[in-house]
Amino acid sequence: MADAPETSRTLELVLGVIGGIFGLLGGLFAIVFSVFGPELLYLGMSAILASILGIIGSVYVRNNPRRGGAVLIISAVWLLISISAFAIPGTVFIGIAGVLALIR
Repeated sequence: MADAPETSRTLELVLGVIGGIFGLLGGLFAIVFSVFGPELLYLGMSAILASILGIIGSVYVRNNPRRGGAVLIISAVWLLISISAFAIPGTVFIGIAGVLALIR
């Protein structure tokens, strides 16, 4: 029985890091606009934590694709719930990375 060839997880890593960076920028944007509403401060901080979790999940995909993909999808949903409109680019990139990690 031959072993299956190892799949490169570079695409998931790159998409997850790009999505995490977009999420961090969206979180910082929400924090800047927290002068208009104090609840945006907490939502921005939550988005930053979700983005950091997304970056960690994208790095973890190389060791364990299933768990890393699950972490990426959870991070994408958390990011979207936190700062909805500001998080669309980050959510798309992190979500695609998570789905790819689970499918491939």
